[in-house]
Amino acid sequence: MIRRTVAAAAAALTAVTMICLPVAPAAGTPANSDEVYAALGVNQVAADYVVMVDVSRSMRDGGRYEQVRRALRSFLAALAPDDRVALVTFADSARVVHDGPAGRAPDQLVAKLPRTADGRYTDIGAAIETSLRLLARNGVPPIATVVLLTDGRHDPPVGSAYPFEQGYAWNELVRSGRSLKKASLTAYAVPLTGSTGAPLLARVYPGAKLLAPTSIDRLGGQLEQPKASARAAKARSVLGADVSHGVQVVWPAEAGRLGAGRTRLEVRLRSTTTKVPLVVDHLVVRSDRPDVRLSVPGGPVELPAGGTAIVPVTVDWDAGPRRVAPLARVTADAALTLDGEVDSAWAEVLTDELGLSFAPRLDGGPTRGTFSAQRGSIWWWSLGAALLAALAAAGWWGRGRRRQPALAGTLRFRDASGGDRDLVLSGRRTAITADSTGLPGYGEVTARRPSVGASEVRLVIGYSRDGSAAAREVGTCGPEETVELGGVDFTWRTATAASAVRSGLIGRSR
Repeated sequence: MIRRTVAAAAAALTAVTMICLPVAPAAGTPANSDEVYAALGVNQVAADYVVMVDVSRSMRDGGRYEQVRRALRSFLAALAPDDRVALVTFADSARVVHDGPAGRAPDQLVAKLPRTADGRYTDIGAAIETSLRLLARNGVPPIATVVLLTDGRHDPPVGSAYPFEQGYAWNELVRSGRSLKKASLTAYAVPLTGSTGAPLLARVYPGAKLLAPTSIDRLGGQLEQPKASARAAKARSVLGADVSHGVQVVWPAEAGRLGAGRTRLEVRLRSTTTKVPLVVDHLVVRSDRPDVRLSVPGGPVELPAGGTAIVPVTVDWDAGPRRVAPLARVTADAALTLDGEVDSAWAEVLTDELGLSFAPRLDGGPTRGTFSAQRGSIWWWSLGAALLAALAAAGWWGRGRRRQPALAGTLRFRDASGGDRDLVLSGRRTAITADSTGLPGYGEVTARRPSVGASEVRLVIGYSRDGSAAAREVGTCGPEETVELGGVDFTWRTATAASAVRSGLIGRSR
């Protein structure tokens, strides 16, 4: 199978990163003409046949006429039932013995020929005129084949419009032949002896083929050529411009927004043919950036006519190291190109038998891949910010602890009853309750420095005789000082407290 390599991109790539996987042979085996014609449905395409048969007396020699009848039987049996056939006999004149579908009974068509050849003359001009008239009739297929079978030279009777082999009448035939409008018109002159008037056919039908004189028993083989030509013409008419189509590469929208690392893209291959099956092989995917690496699985991709297939393309992008800036983003653009070889199992039939120029392409060109990735150290910055916040909170908490030192000594209080009682101070907060002091209501005692670095410590006492916050009175006192709150005298004292102040114990956190 002939392979043709076509590039999907016309621009030259400056730096190419290419990964080629092992080459695999194209899928399938070449199709033969019968398979191609069956797939195209050529039997459903009607063709027009005009067969001119010499029935002059000379055709009796050597059983020639009977051999022609048998050969025509095989010829007609191979035609599609919808093909139109006109059988024209000629001798003293030309007569149409059948003009209609080939049908499925070739014997019935052959039976319309004369049983014996008994004409006295051979008017080839009249036969060709009749063939032109039949081809010009309305409603006939645009694909036509003309066959002339004769064993003699042009020998018209008296009164024939074609008394000679040239002249005005023949010029009119030539003009009529050239004015025929057909999609395909082929003509074959089959001489049954060495010297005949068969070459006259080429004068009227340009390009008519004069088959080599052959023995009558090989006539069936000679008639295979007109049949094969007509089938090929049918195939070409069905194919139309299909052989000039190929495969289109469709990149997904995701190619426009790629990130760092590995991404899998689904690239679509779409056949633009309507009849011809295609195979895409030796796929190669490229990028014009060295930091973008691409790969594609190996092996052929079969596409039925008008079908699609998905090809997975793997994209690896190295976005580079992390940046110091917390919100740094890296972007890049790259040309992504998919190339390959497009072929078909029908290639040999299309080129060798149908004579068509078959060069399917892989179209679509490169696409622009847009890459973007966050490369800033935002998480490290966030962690640093959280650590600073924790340190600030710890500092604020420590500052508060330093301004509120631990309690030491005792708190002596005297109410209206005149009795003195002591409350041992400890921790950073001591409660004044009826259970611990015998005093009614509720109060709290804390220590406070006027500033973080100050050495002076004073007690902050809050007390309410009824225990309510609204009635609470707050006062401060230093060592050995007394403050009156809610009718109770509170004195922070004892040598323990004074000694603690002098030695700096008060204020140390526990």
